[in-house]
Amino acid sequence: MSMFAMLLYWGLLIDLTIFSMRISAYTLVCGRVLSEVGLFLGGMCFLIIAFSSSISALNHKSKDFAGIPKGALSLLEIALGMFPTEHFDTIKQDVPVLIAVSVFIVTVIVFLLNLLVAQLNG
Repeated sequence: MSMFAMLLYWGLLIDLTIFSMRISAYTLVCGRVLSEVGLFLGGMCFLIIAFSSSISALNHKSKDFAGIPKGALSLLEIALGMFPTEHFDTIKQDVPVLIAVSVFIVTVIVFLLNLLVAQLNG
């Protein structure tokens, strides 16, 4: 309970940023950037769940995508660049899984990251 009180106390300290123009500008920029990053993460979560459920519905033998939770974890690892490169050989054997993962990579890494950069610049 005291944790929430301290959180509210520190939240009230944000009002003191009006005394410094630099800190006030920094607070405004951080607020806008965090909202855009939140939208990016929400879109990425939606795509991970959508592609994971579609890949699990395919007829394949890949253990990395056996079910929605394992598929979502594998897609998250791919999006973050943490997926082991040895496991891509098993993905190459199943052509439908390879196509779905390739579309996911293009959608998340190319489209969503470019959209995030465009939103942050504009």
